[in-house]
Amino acid sequence: MSVLHAPRKPEVDRRLIWFPVIIVPMFFVLFLRLWYLQVVRAPELIESASQTRKVSIDKLAPRGTIRDRKGKIIAGVKPEYVVSVIPSTVKTAPEVIGKVAAILDLPVEEVMARIKKGSYRNLPAPVKLGVSVEVASIIAEATDLPGVSVEEKPMRVVTDSANFTHLLGYVGTPTEVEEKKLEPLELKPAEFVGRSGLEAAYEVQLMGRPGKETVEKRGTAVLPGRELAEPGKQMFLTIDADLQAYAQAVLSKRGWKGSITVIDPNNGEILAMVSNPTFDMSLYEGGLSDANYEMINDKKQGQRALNRATSGLYAPGSTYKMITAIAAYREGKLDRRAHVQCNGFFSFGRGRPLKCMSTHGSVELMRAMSNSCNTFFCTMGTRAGEDAMLQTALDCGLGNKTGIEIPERRGTIPTKKWREIDPVNRSWNLGQLANMSIGQGYVTTSSLQMANMMAMVANNGVRYKPHLVRAFRDPLTGQDEMVNAEIAGKIELDEGFWRTLRQSLVGVIDHGTAQRFASIPGLSWGGKTGSAEHGKKGANNTHAWFVGFAPADKPKIAICTMAEDAGHGGDAAAPLAAEVVAHYLMRPEAASSNRVASAAGSKPKSRG
Repeated sequence: MSVLHAPRKPEVDRRLIWFPVIIVPMFFVLFLRLWYLQVVRAPELIESASQTRKVSIDKLAPRGTIRDRKGKIIAGVKPEYVVSVIPSTVKTAPEVIGKVAAILDLPVEEVMARIKKGSYRNLPAPVKLGVSVEVASIIAEATDLPGVSVEEKPMRVVTDSANFTHLLGYVGTPTEVEEKKLEPLELKPAEFVGRSGLEAAYEVQLMGRPGKETVEKRGTAVLPGRELAEPGKQMFLTIDADLQAYAQAVLSKRGWKGSITVIDPNNGEILAMVSNPTFDMSLYEGGLSDANYEMINDKKQGQRALNRATSGLYAPGSTYKMITAIAAYREGKLDRRAHVQCNGFFSFGRGRPLKCMSTHGSVELMRAMSNSCNTFFCTMGTRAGEDAMLQTALDCGLGNKTGIEIPERRGTIPTKKWREIDPVNRSWNLGQLANMSIGQGYVTTSSLQMANMMAMVANNGVRYKPHLVRAFRDPLTGQDEMVNAEIAGKIELDEGFWRTLRQSLVGVIDHGTAQRFASIPGLSWGGKTGSAEHGKKGANNTHAWFVGFAPADKPKIAICTMAEDAGHGGDAAAPLAAEVVAHYLMRPEAASSNRVASAAGSKPKSRG
């Protein structure tokens, strides 16, 4: 028997009942609120919005001033009118560029190039710095120049734009490179930042803190507000501005390409560093044009932008013989009794012998150094051995960067690792070791490295990290923060050896290869000449070197002078050093009356 069940009506879910009961009234309330704001209170809210407006504008902080060691201002700031263009204007209103170019009296192409170079995240790019009040007024009052602005800003001004070119660097609009440098410090680049040299190396200290200018309008009242910018720290250089200018003049008047570097051996402070040929930093004002960029980097015009003191690399010639002496002494191969017979050459046993400039007979360190005997130092270098020679060069700071704040190149010491990179073209044998012993062959160094090596010899083997900044001063508190001297390395040898080595260098000036043009009446000092051959064999191309320290008893300065293709070190480089040393340590008239002044243009008569 089947049972039939009548169908049951489905039960209604109570939640479906509560949904419209709650949600519908909520939407209704929201609708009423919107209607109330948009219809009933609309006039009131519009009036309120128009009554209160606030605009905030960042104000560029004055960069910290840069002074020499005596407080003389090298780079400061001055207010200038700056005309800027928002880069997107080029696309949205291209006709504006032509109008701006006409007002500024610049070619349209030049304005476009400056906008491109100065653009940074579509922020206003400066196209003209230091415009007149009249031009600034024309632009400020124009109504048809969208994206163009003119504003008075504290801009960097260099008071000595010719003698600090390779040290200071320049200030310009930031790029992603500058932004990435500041990212770890959680800082944002300012409108203008240091792009090279010391300006870039110490951007954080020099940039300061930008201020803000606020204009708030409440009803009919205008409420201005201002948060003052905080200037960057004042930076005191180790450089003596007077010595810097004098050294530049000494080198420039000869017309040689080269460099002069002067160091305090007691702390590594750079007293002067110049490179020639140079250029006037005013070329950077308003942005470096393409033509000027090509000019200062053109090899045919001397590569003026190259700092030959830190980035020019050359074989050091006989100035390297000090390193050979140190290596031989460390290995027990050199003492006061060590003599070498010089017959006018150094023999490798087979092949062509290496010539000495004279037949010196039996020589020891004193005579060998003063007469720059190749035979003696080739003998000492080969006796010391490859490992000792290479390690000593590295311990003296060659083949590596010194750590100075501005860009530099490391040079070359032919280590085994270096030779393995290209064993075919970097072969090694006894001849290469002998060549290295007299500063030829694969060895290349910079003027800065050789000056610092000389400072090490003057300071009993203690080598400081060379630096260009002496102190920072807080612009608000006036408190100074000194830069401490930092020891970069030390060669542990007895004081007697260092005294003997310095005495041999005094002999170079008293009666050796530098006697004629490096002697300074009333001053005992030491040094070493160098003449580095380069280029094709037989071409007779020779770079002139001289390294020295003064005074002989308590050295206050170490110096390196280098002149490209100028001849022999004793005739070309030594007189440069003598003039600078005399100017710094003696009475002003000593430098002008000294006979070294007559050495300019003299024909080579000595070699070392």
